[in-house]
Amino acid sequence: MRKYRLDNSSMSMIKKMELLATQMWWVVSLSQWIPDYKMPQKLIDEVSKILQEWEWNKYTPVNGILELRENLSGFYNSYYGAHFWVNEVLITSGAIEAINSFLLTISTDKNDEIILLDPSYASYNNAIKIAGSKLVYCPIEKNLELDVEKLKSSITNNTKAIIICNPNNPTGGIIESEKIREILEYIKETDIYLVCDEVYGHFLLEENLDFVSATTHFEEYKKNLVVINSWSKTFSITGWRIWFMIAENALIQEVMKIQDSLITCAPSFAQYWVARSLDIIPTRIPQIVSQIKKARNIVVTELENMGEFVELEIPKAGYYIFCKFKYTNDDYHECMKILEKAKVSVVPGSAFWKWWIWYFRICFWRELSTLKEGMKRLKKYFETNPHLTSPKGEE
Repeated sequence: MRKYRLDNSSMSMIKKMELLATQMWWVVSLSQWIPDYKMPQKLIDEVSKILQEWEWNKYTPVNGILELRENLSGFYNSYYGAHFWVNEVLITSGAIEAINSFLLTISTDKNDEIILLDPSYASYNNAIKIAGSKLVYCPIEKNLELDVEKLKSSITNNTKAIIICNPNNPTGGIIESEKIREILEYIKETDIYLVCDEVYGHFLLEENLDFVSATTHFEEYKKNLVVINSWSKTFSITGWRIWFMIAENALIQEVMKIQDSLITCAPSFAQYWVARSLDIIPTRIPQIVSQIKKARNIVVTELENMGEFVELEIPKAGYYIFCKFKYTNDDYHECMKILEKAKVSVVPGSAFWKWWIWYFRICFWRELSTLKEGMKRLKKYFETNPHLTSPKGEE
């Protein structure tokens, strides 16, 4: 019988729930973020210009076009006070491609260990399995914050990397800048990498949060630090697959070997487009954050009105809220019932690690009419189903 590397795995539950939603009539999807906000006209016009130029239909260098890497480093160094050079930037085709290429680069032994926070973004799991490494989880606290001492205790002689999604998906929590520095200081005499996936870093929903891009630590800790980010959400171009990795040049050169074998290069037209559009970010981010905060406030208010059935922590960043069922520890089947009966798609908490069976995730950055309809259906489902009582053994 044939065997396959991911025999005992499946596609991401996030993608599965979204796929099921697309195959049913009249479903409100609050599972995966699908851009339903139009990008600014200036950016649409720039696409048209690029498609009339001859460069866009060619391969680019594996590490990305120089214009984009120069503009990116200039933007980050100015916006965040970071300090890195164009040869420390790799343009990738999606964050998960960047993660996979990185892990395939550093994973050289079957005993290699990669630490994830628990819960963490669902697709990291299979990336670690593909690389042939062992997955080690470090639980976060009940208030959805990281205990650095607990993370340190998870590190062994086999640890090759720690992957952190900051701000966190699915919880919407953040890891403060000083905690990032504390981790980097702890591993600086080792060969361990700290990978900071900062895709939600622009979407801070509260004032005076102690969050800043880990690139501000790059000059001091570049031997141990990898930062990954994206333009997918900022520009509403998730399908264009245009992301980037910042790391020391020696690592970039090694990851490029893997990327060359996997994708050759990131989409060329997207590279040229982003290179010419970065200047809009400082004005676009406040507009996006305003939209997301308005949506967050709506979903928090609605969920608080469903307090008999759910608990929640208000997310500080991003556009997901991680909710706890008060009446069941069978998240998967309950989310399937919600999909079938309420025609609302949400993601089971166990998608982000198996212990989170009390939880589910809602994506709330949607058109407000869509979001309100989804919350209306969810409330009706809770109030009209007699099986919703607390199971024995709830803590």
